[in-house]
Amino acid sequence: MKNIRSLWNSCKKELTCWKSEKRNFLKGICISVFICWLFFNSAKMLIFMIPLAFPWMKYQRGKERKKQKEVLQRQLKEMMLSVSNSLSVGYSLEHALEIALEDLKILDEGKGGVLEKELELLIISMKVNEPVEKLLIKMAENINLEELTQFAQIVVIVRKNGGNLMEIIGKTVNHLNESMQLKEEIRTMTAAKQMEKNIMTVMPFFVLLYVRMTNPGYFSVLYETVLGKGISMAAVLFLMGASIWAERVVTIEI
Repeated sequence: MKNIRSLWNSCKKELTCWKSEKRNFLKGICISVFICWLFFNSAKMLIFMIPLAFPWMKYQRGKERKKQKEVLQRQLKEMMLSVSNSLSVGYSLEHALEIALEDLKILDEGKGGVLEKELELLIISMKVNEPVEKLLIKMAENINLEELTQFAQIVVIVRKNGGNLMEIIGKTVNHLNESMQLKEEIRTMTAAKQMEKNIMTVMPFFVLLYVRMTNPGYFSVLYETVLGKGISMAAVLFLMGASIWAERVVTIEI
């Protein structure tokens, strides 16, 4: 009973997330309709596609989070670089963060990214005499970015035990920059393979679509017999499995 209740709560939580992900949901529906029409020529098969909506939405959400993380890392690098430059000319950390906010606004072109909003809240709280190190820790918890957490911890340690904050932040910026450059190099090296993977994924669908449009009765045996429907289902599962496997092959995590 507990397992059923837990599963139901997970489903409700997942469905709640879909309200803000309508674009991905509609995209999934269109793909499902296309597959049911192309492989089964039956709208009834959409019923069997419903359970696939959950992994599909989680996969799309993971891709969105990965993109957001890359954007945040670039913005964080610029923020820390601005802070490092301000510290090098004698500004305090508090004033350096204010300058970094202005630089982020110029970089973001007024779009108001997550890091910019959190930094703005930090500065507002800082003006009412909240300790900057505690505010940075809170900011890192809200954003949940490893590099920002490390930066906040460094500030806490330096403020507590003493040390050259400018030098430490400079080294942190260099480390972050090297890491991002490595990721960019890997992304460039695997770009061609990603393109090949995308082409190989969609090619079977285009071939089947071409055959069906030019010779509508060619796939009748697949749509009208039990064996044909089984072969179509096996083909769909095989193509899905091959796409997932290919995605893992060309994805390199650092």
